Amino acid sequence: MTQRRGRFADIPPITDFESCQRVRPLLLHRCGDLVQVWSFCPNRTCRRQRSCRRSDGACFIAFMQAAPDTERRRFRYAIENRQAGLDPDEACRRADARVAEEIAQDGG
Repeated sequence: MTQRRGRFADIPPITDFESCQRVRPLLLHRCGDLVQVWSFCPNRTCRRQRSCRRSDGACFIAFMQAAPDTERRRFRYAIENRQAGLDPDEACRRADARVAEEIAQDGG
């Protein structure tokens, strides 16, 4: 059985453009695993391993592009809230509230 990876602690720090480019595939892959894009994958190996087997992040990018705009905004706001120090449940709750407020204000 494979050992579960830590969240993002093992990803090297981003210090410049080159290091950002090196880390990008790792981040996309890890984000794809967090939202479980493998569960929609036609590749049986991904579903069996419960992890994307691609190394380029294409599955996560395709997943996000296919998601409705409200879900992309919710995801973005939740990440911003986590960066601000909120716990995951509160970050998602506030993201949901913000998206609901935006929909009420301008209908979308």
